[in-house]
Amino acid sequence: MTTLERPVPALSAVDVGRLLIAPVTAGLALGVGDLVVMTHVSYPWANLANSSAVWAIGAFLLGAVLRTDPVRSAVAGVVMLVVAVEAYYGYAAFLGLDGVATVWSAHARMWMVFGVIAGVVFGVAGSWTSGNVWWQRVVGCAAGAGVLIGEAVLSWRNVDLVYGTFHVQLAETAGFMALLGIAVLIGTSRRLSVFLPAAFAVVPASLFCAAAFSAVGIAY
Repeated sequence: MTTLERPVPALSAVDVGRLLIAPVTAGLALGVGDLVVMTHVSYPWANLANSSAVWAIGAFLLGAVLRTDPVRSAVAGVVMLVVAVEAYYGYAAFLGLDGVATVWSAHARMWMVFGVIAGVVFGVAGSWTSGNVWWQRVVGCAAGAGVLIGEAVLSWRNVDLVYGTFHVQLAETAGFMALLGIAVLIGTSRRLSVFLPAAFAVVPASLFCAAAFSAVGIAY
C-alpha cells in the first residue's frame, strides 16, 4: 500500500492580498477611524464608532467582500481586528491621549483576545453570506444582523439607568444600531428564501449576543 502525499499549495498573490494587505489596511482604518470619530463627532455617532458590534461587523463585511473560503475569511477577520486594536491604542498614544505602554497593556491584550474570537466567528459568517449553501447564508446573515441588534437590545435595556442627555444619546444609539442590523440583514440576504428564515433566526442570535455582551461586561 502506498501513501500519496498532497503538496500544500503555495499562497498566490491574491491570497496574500486577502490574508494580509486587505485585512491590515481595513484594521488600520477601523482602529484609527474609531478614535477620529470619537474625538470629532457628536453622540450617538461616536457611540456607534466605538461599538463592539460595529467592530465585529467589520470582520463580517470583510469576509463577505473577500468571497473566499471560511478559513481564509477567519484569518482575515482576526488579522483585521487585532491590527485595529493596536492601531486604536497606537493612535491614542500618538495624540497624547494615552501612554505608549497602553499598546501592549492588559486592556489592549484583552481586546485582542476578543478580536480573535470575533474575527473567527464573524469572518466565517461573512464568508457564508457570499457562498452558495443555503443554510450557511441564513446563519451568516442572522449572525451579522444579530450582533448589532443584540447590542441594541442591551443598550436599550440600560437606557433607564442613565439620565438627561445620556438617556437620549443611549436611546438614539440603540435605535441606530437596530436599524443598522436590519440593513445588514436585508443587504446580505438578497433573496427572499434567505431573508425570511434569517429574519426568524436573528431573534435568538440577537438575544445570544446581548447575553454574551452582558456576560463579559461590554455595554454602554
